Amino acid sequence: MVDVKSAFVSKIERGITFSFMKLDASKEPGFAALFDSTDYPYVVVLNPGKRKRFLRHEGKVDVKELTKTLDVILGGDARFKAIKDNQLPALGSEYANYIQ
Repeated sequence: MVDVKSAFVSKIERGITFSFMKLDASKEPGFAALFDSTDYPYVVVLNPGKRKRFLRHEGKVDVKELTKTLDVILGGDARFKAIKDNQLPALGSEYANYIQ
């Protein structure tokens, strides 16, 4: 079975690049509060560009359902929500602890 990360590696240099990380909401409450939910676990797709926005995955947290969400993003039909004040809080833990 193909995992989500390997299925969405950009095949061209200028394509969309997805990075994956796991955030411990109990250690990063300020960051987790951005996404308007406390029903863990859930998946969020974050666009950290000039206008910081996010999309919350709706559905099961499995390869098939996550693939559908990422396909919607790649197809240009995703509806992202703006992050209030366009600011991301600093991570309290080392960034390297979260990279998958």
